[in-house]
Amino acid sequence: MTGVNLAYGLWERERANTICQVSGAGVRFVNPTGEEAFFRLRLDDLPIGSQGRLEVEGELSRGVAGVVYVVDRFNRILGQAPLSATAYFEISDERPCALLAKVPPASEMRVSSIVAGGVSDRGSILESVCNRLSGRIAVVVPSYPSSESLYPCAFVHARVRAYIEAGLKCEVIVAANHAGFSLYEIDGVRVVRTDMRGLGLVLERMRFDAVALHFFDPSFASVLDRFLPAGTPLILWSHNPETRYWDWPLFTARYFQPVAELSDEMRREFSKRDEILARYNRNDDVTWVFVSDALKARSEELVGFPFNRAHVIPNLVDERVFAYRERVAGRARRIVCVRKFEDVASYALDIVAQVIVELSKRSVFEDLEFDVYGAGPLFSKLTEPIEGFANVRLHRRFLSRAELAETFSEHDIALFPTRFDSQGVAMGEAAMSGLAVVSSDIPAARNFLPVDRGLLCDVEDPVRYADAIERLHRDEGHFAACSRACRERVYETCRRAMTVDREIELIRSLAS
Repeated sequence: MTGVNLAYGLWERERANTICQVSGAGVRFVNPTGEEAFFRLRLDDLPIGSQGRLEVEGELSRGVAGVVYVVDRFNRILGQAPLSATAYFEISDERPCALLAKVPPASEMRVSSIVAGGVSDRGSILESVCNRLSGRIAVVVPSYPSSESLYPCAFVHARVRAYIEAGLKCEVIVAANHAGFSLYEIDGVRVVRTDMRGLGLVLERMRFDAVALHFFDPSFASVLDRFLPAGTPLILWSHNPETRYWDWPLFTARYFQPVAELSDEMRREFSKRDEILARYNRNDDVTWVFVSDALKARSEELVGFPFNRAHVIPNLVDERVFAYRERVAGRARRIVCVRKFEDVASYALDIVAQVIVELSKRSVFEDLEFDVYGAGPLFSKLTEPIEGFANVRLHRRFLSRAELAETFSEHDIALFPTRFDSQGVAMGEAAMSGLAVVSSDIPAARNFLPVDRGLLCDVEDPVRYADAIERLHRDEGHFAACSRACRERVYETCRRAMTVDREIELIRSLAS
């Protein structure tokens, strides 16, 4: 590695109205605009061979953290690292010619150190990565929380932390469209990011005692078929798309667009997936875990066969983190919604806005307060109808688990409409905290929330949600009863003893 700290280099802004400020603490990137912004640092005569390494240290000041890329002269990504991460990458025909720092909209980050150079360890990049791994259980996912976003697969992160707390030695491997390898740590969990080929090489090299894989699909199947050592116990989780892909148009629908029909190409693809699932279902080394009874039943209906060696274990809703606060006195006033603002209509954020607008027409509105949290490309569009209300606070940022728990403790009602879900973890965390949760009358919600309290509404009817919220506010006894009922239902189904403790027992039984 070169000893030069590139954070102090001559960075160039690539978007107007942004700020790049170098000081004794490093470089400060500020993007107040509504679009992603990039900052470029040209690399001249970087002492690097055929294998590179990039180390980035810094912290988020506000908004959403960005990422630093190593690119060639065609802006092709060679390697990438979020804040406080180390990246390894291969160099072929084109040399690194620049660093690109990407900063999301309305965000600011300070980078104290960027060091780039060649790999100093003897041997390959794979050896450099595997030498830093010691766990015997591989948890494999397509995404994971990082400084860039705390939300992707947060429910997997919660269970991994519980695994480690219970003494399981785990490694998290994120396999996606990622150049090279990068390693970082979050909440004491070590994470490796790579692409599908990198995943295969790590699985083959490390020979784990068991592999726990979330969001299984044909891409993962091809890697496992080629690289997973024979006899390795494989646990395949289904959160929804892994086994319910025939319902694809429902859970991938975009906002303000009609639900699409399955194309002939998709039908052919899903028929191939049926064959893959059937083949894995015949493999005695494969165990299935579904996060709800509704998901398992619908999946078996769609694929046409029962899953062998199958368990139903919901995602953890941690009663230690989301501590219960009994709501007994006073009216319910404060309402919260926490969502990703991606172009995925199942999150029903358009309904959230319609509910608030509907309530604004009623005399009760001035007594209510709303907090809406989240980030994503549709934040401005989806919140535009409610941005002018004085009692509606819009927070364009993600919340850590600790911040989420604190936020829930400060509110009375959680508004979580949903068009499609397999469980709804954030909804459950609100219920565990003692909030009265107003949601949609779909099978997944009925699995985890009380069905006899008037809290589950017709998905597309904002008047029904508004009615439910108004009644909770006006009827203190009803609110207190709903608060207790939500807590009792989610505690009964999703506390540690019913979720991660069962998973730990399953993993240990298979890995022994």
